[in-house]
Amino acid sequence: MTISYIKKPFPPPPYDAEVAEMFYYRKLYDGDHEEIFPRARTIGQVKRYSLKRMGINRWRRIEQLESSNQEYIVVNFSSLIAELPSDLINRSLGNISADIEEGPELEFVESVVDASKPTEKIWAAVTQHQVDGRVAYRIRRNDRGKVWFEWIAGCQYFPHDDDDGADIAWIEEWGDEESKKEKYLRIERQRLTETGLSVQQLVFEMEGKTVNNEMDIKAYAQRYELFIPENVELEGVTELLCGYVPNDETLPNPRGRSALRNVDGIQEEINWTITRDAVIFDKHGKPKLAIPRKLWDTVAQKNNMHYGQHFVRNADLEVVSYDENNGAVPQYITWDAKLEESYKHVSRLIEYMMAVSKTSPEAAGIKDGRGNTGIALLYLWITSVIKAEAIQAKFDTAMKDAIRKCVILENAMSGADMEVMAPVIEWGDMMPKADSERDTEESNKYSQGVQSLETTVRRIHPDWSEEAIQAEIRKIEDENMIDSMDPTLIQPPKARVGE
Repeated sequence: MTISYIKKPFPPPPYDAEVAEMFYYRKLYDGDHEEIFPRARTIGQVKRYSLKRMGINRWRRIEQLESSNQEYIVVNFSSLIAELPSDLINRSLGNISADIEEGPELEFVESVVDASKPTEKIWAAVTQHQVDGRVAYRIRRNDRGKVWFEWIAGCQYFPHDDDDGADIAWIEEWGDEESKKEKYLRIERQRLTETGLSVQQLVFEMEGKTVNNEMDIKAYAQRYELFIPENVELEGVTELLCGYVPNDETLPNPRGRSALRNVDGIQEEINWTITRDAVIFDKHGKPKLAIPRKLWDTVAQKNNMHYGQHFVRNADLEVVSYDENNGAVPQYITWDAKLEESYKHVSRLIEYMMAVSKTSPEAAGIKDGRGNTGIALLYLWITSVIKAEAIQAKFDTAMKDAIRKCVILENAMSGADMEVMAPVIEWGDMMPKADSERDTEESNKYSQGVQSLETTVRRIHPDWSEEAIQAEIRKIEDENMIDSMDPTLIQPPKARVGE
């Protein structure tokens, strides 16, 4: 069943609640906490009270909100929680190639990988996946025949209720001035039919957040000089050329949940505690001048002569009364701050935050995470590694599906007859290792016969080009062939002259 947009706010229900939740967690990730936490909005305001004369012996108390110099301090551990799996997966992604030795599939998959740039974009995709609770992808083909897949935000992907289609939606704005910009809703609709897959391009006019009437897509493309693919019917295609990767999905939430869903309250308490301590330091941390009682009385008497009241302006002069019995020499009084319990409270909150989000404190830098070997470091980071490996498995499946669907699209559009198969994705270690330790492990795998020479060279030299890797393999094979020759077989037999 398709989605109706006309005369409705965008995004339409029930997707509006999901998208609003995504925007909330994006602000949490970006550190815009003053927009989502109520206590953050009160820290920059101070209540001032004054009396206003209303008549003879009549006064009214007036309350005014004034801005203060205090700032809300944000120590954003939420971004660390979202980015740590991205860092581990990003450094482990290796080569992607077709699962075949030769043929057109090998060259086509290589071109798809070159155009899609998965190694460059995997970090952003995993991070958005953690923040939003899902990330989507779609297959694209331009007018020159280039095919690739691209990651798109989860807020742009709207699957149909019957699972036979999906809409990829985004808003385009045209115009220079903000007040005069024209907004349009673009839709790419993919829908399975009895004969294959239908791909439609739709565009709607918008006014504010409300979607108005549909307009002709060709007229829209001509007005703004855009290349928009024509509507096509791909016969024989039995699956959508798009998809999504959910995070921590459950039966009630099959489209995924944000990895930050349980830490926002803890993050707010961390910010508030640190901000409150900073306010106390600012208010009481400055040394105050203590003066003798006689000097205090002298200043107060002068104020009484000028203003009619016996006082000393503590706020202006930052002075306090001083008992002469304790000494008559002016001195500074410093505040003996005892905030150890507050520091311990923040440390406990951070540990709770790491535990709830399945993040290793050692990986986050909260605790000492140094290990003598890669294995020792792995055990210290084990919680984060297990979490990252689960996410890696989902992205491994998604990228294989995306590249396989690129082959399907190419066969359907160009009439090619390539074999539809998933590519091979090589994944390396997530944990950093010393070069010597890595080289020893890979060499042992090769010598024990559990790993090929090509894989060994690739893993030892991940930054080498394809030509350099193949050249190194030939050198090693030539040297092994020479070393394997038996000298007794290649030397001529001994003979004595005259016999």
